[in-house]
Amino acid sequence: MTNAVSGMAASIRAATDSETFDLAGHDASNINQTISDAFSQPFHLDQMIRVTFVTGAGKLARQKYDDKAMQTLTSALRKLNYVDDRGASCANECGGCYKTQHDTGKNLFTVVVFPKLVQEGEDGGAGGASSSSPAEEYPMYFPLAEGTPEHIILVASEEVFAKNALGMCPSWSEKKFCTEVLKAAVETVEKMDAKLMLGTPLSDDENAFYDAVGGAASINTKSDCLKKLMQQQVEEGSLTRHEIDRLLAQVCEKIDSLDEDIDAALQKSQEKKVAKLNMQKEKAETRKKMLEGLTAVVPQKLKHEPQILKLKKMLKPLLKLEASSKGRLLSVKETKQMTEMEEMQEEIEELEEASRGWFEDDDAFHVRLEASRKKLSAAVGSVSKASAGKKKAAPRSAKSAPNWVTPGGLASKQAARGKKSTKKNSRSNGGSAFSAMMMDSDSDSD
Repeated sequence: MTNAVSGMAASIRAATDSETFDLAGHDASNINQTISDAFSQPFHLDQMIRVTFVTGAGKLARQKYDDKAMQTLTSALRKLNYVDDRGASCANECGGCYKTQHDTGKNLFTVVVFPKLVQEGEDGGAGGASSSSPAEEYPMYFPLAEGTPEHIILVASEEVFAKNALGMCPSWSEKKFCTEVLKAAVETVEKMDAKLMLGTPLSDDENAFYDAVGGAASINTKSDCLKKLMQQQVEEGSLTRHEIDRLLAQVCEKIDSLDEDIDAALQKSQEKKVAKLNMQKEKAETRKKMLEGLTAVVPQKLKHEPQILKLKKMLKPLLKLEASSKGRLLSVKETKQMTEMEEMQEEIEELEEASRGWFEDDDAFHVRLEASRKKLSAAVGSVSKASAGKKKAAPRSAKSAPNWVTPGGLASKQAARGKKSTKKNSRSNGGSAFSAMMMDSDSDSD
């Protein structure tokens, strides 16, 4: 690394075996800096290691951690071209991947990172180009982890990609992010082409990537498909407030830039250039007016919103119990109920994160998440009022007890069943989509 690192980042860089680092007391700025310093360059190791970060804990230790520690850490990793792969393991092929986990035994939330490794050449990695990592030479890191969104869109045929583009990238923001991924892949292939033109052979990993993605022309066709869909979405006005504001900021920036170019051309008496720039400015101002006249659409609901709503309904009476129990010792039954409450809250967080789109950035996802939370809070509140009315009309027998107070009863069984199904769905999400796309491809060939 060009700059010296210290503190936790230095300890991470010095690791030769799998280690765990606790982020208690670290704020967002510190986490970003630590991840950047530690993982911006590949590790000089022969074997893969597991770097585990503790980003949160249960109720008793929750206050020690930044509320968005996990989100900040994973965002910093994505900026360094690390990919989320729930099936990643401690193997060299998984370098450049990470996954989030919940240790139910210790009640800890963790992010496990598998660092990128330097590819050693025959000379042991000293000096020549053979010692450099693909992450250093190319815009896109490889080898691609199978089943990840990047792998799926790049290995899919043009026909299969076109059929599934709307499903993979439903929002304008996701389509935009996906085009950036495709752009990085094109630049990577073009660098490999330039290398071949000079007579330099490609490594095994380079050849595997080159053959898998189908060349720059195929990737550009996919990118053009997305751009057409993005333009169609703008013309139809199917944009959220966040997306409209983003596009307005872009067009205003372009107009300001054109104004500067026009002033510079006028000073040099370049009349033809001024006329051309004025035409571009007129088009930009027309686009600005069109965007200002759009009515924002409601952000798409979260994928797991129905399950989250069920858990929130079950959670509400437990939150009331927590509020009423402050300042006094809890009974054994109440302690068990508080444990159930924490498990439900943790499962809600997991379901929310699992609802993130394949190519959805943090800002766009946060907008959807906040909209969903407001809607679900209102829904839970209306259900509570209706339940209260029923109780007044038909008082409950003193001997009967609601399901949620029974440790290990209906509520906990439902939560456990939901958690198992969620984990199964999360693990198979990428694979299922990939299988479906490949089935489409097979059917086309019949």
